[in-house]
Amino acid sequence: MQKKIICLLLLVLLLAGTVTAERRVFITAETTRYLKDEVIRFEDGVEIRYEDMVVTALTGEYLGDKEELTLKENVEAVQGKNRIKSPEMWMDLEEEHIIFRGGRVESLFYFQQGEEEGEDLPVEMWSDTLEIWQQRGEMLAKGNVKAYYDDMDMEADEVLIEEEKDLLTATGNVYVLREDGSWFRAEKVEYDIEDGTFVAYRMESEFELRENP
Repeated sequence: MQKKIICLLLLVLLLAGTVTAERRVFITAETTRYLKDEVIRFEDGVEIRYEDMVVTALTGEYLGDKEELTLKENVEAVQGKNRIKSPEMWMDLEEEHIIFRGGRVESLFYFQQGEEEGEDLPVEMWSDTLEIWQQRGEMLAKGNVKAYYDDMDMEADEVLIEEEKDLLTATGNVYVLREDGSWFRAEKVEYDIEDGTFVAYRMESEFELRENP
């Protein structure tokens, strides 16, 4: 059994200088293979630590000429309370563009709701793919999207989350079921995460009118 190899590498060496030298990546793997054409393969258990993010997987591959990193099998990314589980993760290191793919993607995110601390709103989501643009603070879930947030269960073709705007936008065959049994369908729904309000476009709904006592 090979001794575990622990690689502590500056990003300017491993990731072709995509960020400043003060930022470091810690990579742990049972086996690391340095191949031709700037290809590095990580096997038999991979853990990557970058700033406040930890990503684990069974295997990984870095393509230096394209500045691309791919992790496969039991991929899990953790950043604070946020978690993403996926069969595969691909990342363009220069653009800081990440795609979770290869099967059902399960994610959990927390967003600030209200002005007081401790009012974080959890959003659970399942999708065929999940794209993240770190520089823009945007996430796009595509394909058979299901999400649970606040008191709503939602289905849609796509869900876009824009962190700077505290906005969740669902498009395509949107169906929302609330805890009180009411439901509605719409072509598009915009949900303000901060104040809990939403706007639905081209909506049809069903709900029960309550009589005054």
